[in-house]
Amino acid sequence: MKHLGALILKYLMIAIILSILLSWLTALDLGEILVISAAVTLVAYLLGDLLVLSRSNNLLATVTDAVLALIVILLFNYASGYEEIAFTDALICSVVIGIGEWFFHKFVSEKVFPQKDY
Repeated sequence: MKHLGALILKYLMIAIILSILLSWLTALDLGEILVISAAVTLVAYLLGDLLVLSRSNNLLATVTDAVLALIVILLFNYASGYEEIAFTDALICSVVIGIGEWFFHKFVSEKVFPQKDY
């Protein structure tokens, strides 16, 4: 249950960030942005949080999550069949997500991985 709460919080954070930035930087509609948010959330939680954060530190997990966000956002261009998100737009989004992840990891380290000393 603790993972579900963390996953929902992470999705809300990423969806809010991407909704603001991608609606301002691109012509994507809200549905597309929410799909991207879900993909970023799942990949970043599975790889960045459960794999990297549980075995290392906040800095490495934050960088991992930001890079994964950049990759997933850029991959959306190929999945959608047309390029709508510029590299610089995706980079801006991933940096802002990385800032949010820094604080999210502090929450996760206390609530999901309380035995780990950061």
